[in-house]
Amino acid sequence: MKTIALTVALILQVTGLWSHLPAEKRARLADAAITSPQPAARPVAAISTLALPVRIGNEPLKFNQTTSILALDRASGTQLYAQNEAQKRPIASITKVVTTLVVLSRHQPSELVKIPTLPSYGPEDDIIGLVPGETYRLGDLVKAALIPSANDAADALALYDSGSIPGFTAKMNAKASDWGITDTHFASPSGLQDTGNYASAAALAKFGLLALENPFIREAVKQTNTSLTSTNGRTLSRTTTNDLLSTSKFYGIKTGYTLAAGECFMGLTQINGHDVITVVLGSSDRFGNTQTLVTWIGRNYQWL
Repeated sequence: MKTIALTVALILQVTGLWSHLPAEKRARLADAAITSPQPAARPVAAISTLALPVRIGNEPLKFNQTTSILALDRASGTQLYAQNEAQKRPIASITKVVTTLVVLSRHQPSELVKIPTLPSYGPEDDIIGLVPGETYRLGDLVKAALIPSANDAADALALYDSGSIPGFTAKMNAKASDWGITDTHFASPSGLQDTGNYASAAALAKFGLLALENPFIREAVKQTNTSLTSTNGRTLSRTTTNDLLSTSKFYGIKTGYTLAAGECFMGLTQINGHDVITVVLGSSDRFGNTQTLVTWIGRNYQWL
């Protein structure tokens, strides 16, 4: 019975007919798929490959109409919630996810980077305090860009790779095209520049999927602090900008904020044991919006 119910639920979900069933029928079918005895001969691995998110609840959810929101099941790529997900928006420091993806596609974390002359930063811009002429491990600069969102680390990586900011952003755009990700354009490795630096929530979710496939990035974005030491012995330390790491329910990925972009957040959490990527853009409460979204998914979805 469980096998039949599971198969029917999956077919309805894939064909888009699941949401047309009355809520009580969806609940009964989901319950049958979950609670009926499992045939002893069915391998556990085979069941796990069939796990897809199925909508079982009909609870409404709506955010501020100017905000872009997306939640994506990592394993299947299924959209669990979407609002204005195709809208192109400035993304602030979430840009650094793409910056580090491009850098690590071309360099090794063990490489040594001599800090070049860097752009000027304003008093509100996050920096870790790099000094031109010092030398650091490339991997430590990647962590500095991702964890405390250090703009000077992102720019140092871009200049090390390409010699100029425009040269590096051209590579970012070329990589996005190679990866088949549209609705995005980069004009800054740090995300401080809003003009010409944008993406949709749907595009960012795809970059999130790529980032989680990179072991170095996946481990870095879990960390609540980082420190890096130059070859001459100077140590710099900073804490994460991701407040949700302290809840022990989130495992990354990246924050962002500029006045034009608003509060932005790309998150990674687990719901019912399954990885879910969330994207919030143009928000006035990115962490609150993310927690509301994740709670709603937990009440309205089952993985079958």
